[in-house]
Amino acid sequence: MSIKTNKIANATLSAALVIVICLTITTELVLKQVRTEETQEAAEVQDHALKLFWKLYRAKGTSWSVQGRDLMMGSYRASGNQEVPDRVRAITGSTASVFLDDTRVATNVFYPGGRRALGTRMPATIYHSVVVKGKPFRGESLVLGEKFLCAYEPIRDRHGNVIGALAVGERAGNYLAAYRRTALRIRAINAVLTCIFILCAFLLLAERKRAQDGTQKQLDFLQVIIDAIPAPIFYKDAAGIYLGFNKVYEEYIGLTREQMLGKSVFDLWSRDAAEIFHTMDQQLFTAPGVQTYETSAVRHSDGTRHSVIMNKATFHNPNGSLGGLVGVMLDITERKKAEEETRNAYRKLADILEFLPDPTFVVDQEHRVIAWNLAIEELTGVGKEQILGNGNYAYAVPFYGVRRKMLIDLLEDPPEAQESWYAGITSNGKTLSAEACLGLHRGERYLWSAASPLYDLQGNLVGGIQTVRDVTEVRLAEQERHRLEMQLKHSNMIESLLTQLSHDLRTPLTPLFALLPMVRRHVQDPKLERMVAMCEDSVQQIQGLTVKALDLVRLSGAQAVPDLGPVPLAGIARVSLHGCAAQFEQRGVTCLNEIDPQLAVFGQPEQLALLFDNLLSNAARYAAEHGYVRIRANLGEETVTVAVHDDGLGLEPVHCELIFREFFKVDAARHDTKTQGLGLPICRTIVMNHQGRIWAESPGLNQGTTIFFTLKAAKA
Repeated sequence: MSIKTNKIANATLSAALVIVICLTITTELVLKQVRTEETQEAAEVQDHALKLFWKLYRAKGTSWSVQGRDLMMGSYRASGNQEVPDRVRAITGSTASVFLDDTRVATNVFYPGGRRALGTRMPATIYHSVVVKGKPFRGESLVLGEKFLCAYEPIRDRHGNVIGALAVGERAGNYLAAYRRTALRIRAINAVLTCIFILCAFLLLAERKRAQDGTQKQLDFLQVIIDAIPAPIFYKDAAGIYLGFNKVYEEYIGLTREQMLGKSVFDLWSRDAAEIFHTMDQQLFTAPGVQTYETSAVRHSDGTRHSVIMNKATFHNPNGSLGGLVGVMLDITERKKAEEETRNAYRKLADILEFLPDPTFVVDQEHRVIAWNLAIEELTGVGKEQILGNGNYAYAVPFYGVRRKMLIDLLEDPPEAQESWYAGITSNGKTLSAEACLGLHRGERYLWSAASPLYDLQGNLVGGIQTVRDVTEVRLAEQERHRLEMQLKHSNMIESLLTQLSHDLRTPLTPLFALLPMVRRHVQDPKLERMVAMCEDSVQQIQGLTVKALDLVRLSGAQAVPDLGPVPLAGIARVSLHGCAAQFEQRGVTCLNEIDPQLAVFGQPEQLALLFDNLLSNAARYAAEHGYVRIRANLGEETVTVAVHDDGLGLEPVHCELIFREFFKVDAARHDTKTQGLGLPICRTIVMNHQGRIWAESPGLNQGTTIFFTLKAAKA
């Protein structure tokens, strides 16, 4: 009996030590892997920040150079200029510095007193790698005495020479804080468990030293401990024979202690389960240590099959030989069932979401994308295969171009934090909504969005859902309506003013038109005659200015957009040409109408006639003496392009757009009192009313000018 008790005590002690060691090793391995993943994630964040750093500087210029003591990007002075480093911090939260050789010349790193750390030096080892060898650096570095996770890349001038470096970083403690808290908790739990096992072992050893009977008491005490553990626990010898178990294991199997002691798995379990347990036991005995695996071959005492996770560890005898193994069964049947129910619920939700008309996506509790419907694929240009399963704000990139918080990430945040991300955010219960103007792959769009949390049946938060609606057309329509309303109001006011002004001016001008020629005929003094002639010209100028200003206002009003119908273009040009014949004849200018008589456009005849009147009058005035004017028209797929060319004064390139402005006159050569500076603006307004385009081209001064405009083509 004493030998058997000693064996049991030794086996129990060995098993306890093995469990402590294995648990400690497993914990350290897991913590090491967690630290590695945290470090890798930090490196990815720094790479993203460094790419943004390069992008912001490339927007400033094309090549780096050193001018005097300054580092330049094109014409942009990087030395002492904190704009780009501060922009990097605002977007990514990372520190950012620019080095000229080994000296920090621009940075968002601050001394404790609030002064920027300008003039500080790059660490020697990093300087040797980045500046001397021209290689990037990734790793830990001391910045102002603090440990940072950093990324450095060399700056090269246009000759390929390294002249400095860009660097981004983040305090190492910021990334590893969560890891350290977790490690502290796990190690504390391990310490407690270790203390418990050490206490048990100490009690066993003390009792064995006192007397043989004390050993049995310790075994009884150990049995009480494992009986108190709610998970099924068992231990076997190296031959696979059961040496002991707790009460939960007895209840799980449905057999008494006497029925199981000294038996093997083939005596207690079904054939398929016994084969699995025996095979895994032999693998563990062959390679002693810790073993964990999952199986669904376990039959409960109630006859149902259960899924369990088996955790086993070997223990050794005092002489170092293999003593056996201890195992713990973790029943995960309910967890599996809950996971399957969750997956089914997600599948149903995904099926519903897939065909919603509004772009919609869903994230889980870790903010990984679990649903991305067809509408949001079309809106963002990002397919499911590119986004599903991704976290770390990956869903924000198609909308904002960077990883950042969206509405779905603000559901648990306080109102002041929400408003810092979205202006005009509104809350209705637990639903948040906001509107933003974003640049997507299809261009700038106005997007309204709403986000709500998702809960399971127990009321636990399991994720969130966000839907997006493209309201661009609505917002643009509202803006256009407002613009048109203001334009209509302004046009009506101007039209009313000019109509009244025209009426008031005609009253005193009418007798002047009649009287001045009569006065001129009766004046004998040449000087006085020239003064009367000047008065006549001024009256005509006022009359012409009044008429054309009124035409321009009426053409710009809300009622000026005409109902368009087919109009023969050559006929309109011919009538206008006839009306300007006196002007052409006076200067000896030849006008050629080369428009195809069969060519027709969509237009309003009166406005098109006024268009040609102004263009031909303008060409007759500025064509060369005894020169020519040519009218041509080319038919395109949907439009007709008309060209009115003269061989006269020509234009400088800078004036080709300015001539369509109201009252603009190029120079003194054209600044005569017989022109009002409104003819071409009237032409522009008429073409715009016909949804066309008008522009001028000229090879240069004294080389002629061509006015082009487009109209919609129509069948004659």
